[in-house]
Amino acid sequence: MTIHGSKYPGRERGSTWEGHSRRSSSASMASTEATSSSDNFTSMSREFSALVLAGSTINSHTHNYNNTHVHVDDAERSGNLGRIREEEEETNPLAIVPDHNPLMGSAASGSRDRVTVTSSVQRVKKEEVEAKISAWQNAEIAKINNRFKRQDAVITASETDHVHKATSWMNKVERKLEEKRARALEKMQNDIAKARRKSEERRASAEGKRGTKVARVLEIANLMRAVGKYPAKRSFF
Repeated sequence: MTIHGSKYPGRERGSTWEGHSRRSSSASMASTEATSSSDNFTSMSREFSALVLAGSTINSHTHNYNNTHVHVDDAERSGNLGRIREEEEETNPLAIVPDHNPLMGSAASGSRDRVTVTSSVQRVKKEEVEAKISAWQNAEIAKINNRFKRQDAVITASETDHVHKATSWMNKVERKLEEKRARALEKMQNDIAKARRKSEERRASAEGKRGTKVARVLEIANLMRAVGKYPAKRSFF
């Protein structure tokens, strides 16, 4: 006997619905997984791009750093060579050293120019300081000289005053001494005159007495001649 349809039509419809729902859920899950995988791929591609960019940046920095170090090393080597050449030039001024580094030569000339400018500025500052020191020194010496001149004028005036006073006192003493000398001279002359007068008087008196005695002796001698007797040994005087 042919059975058309199912014995359990509800179950068949249910199983059909379950199959459709399972397929739809599987499709949705597949689409979700595809979406998530695409999102993951997009994020991974972004991360990979970021890593590549970071790596290129690091490489560029490393390359720049290496180039910088290379340039620094080259500059140091060039500076050392320049210093060696300068030392050789200083030790042997007649030696001819070829310039293999025109850039370093220009850099050295630039540094020499800067050193020259610096030395010129220092020399100008030193000259300014020296000029200020000289001006201060001259001003101080002028002050000292002016102060000495004033003190010397005061000392000279005091000396002149003391000399004048001493000279006046000496002149006064000399005048007094002259007066005393004059009085002493006058007294001396008076004493001399008095002594001479007394001497003359005494001489005259003695001369008179001598004359009288001589006259008496002559008179007695004449008398004895007249009588003819000689005088006795005993003197009459």
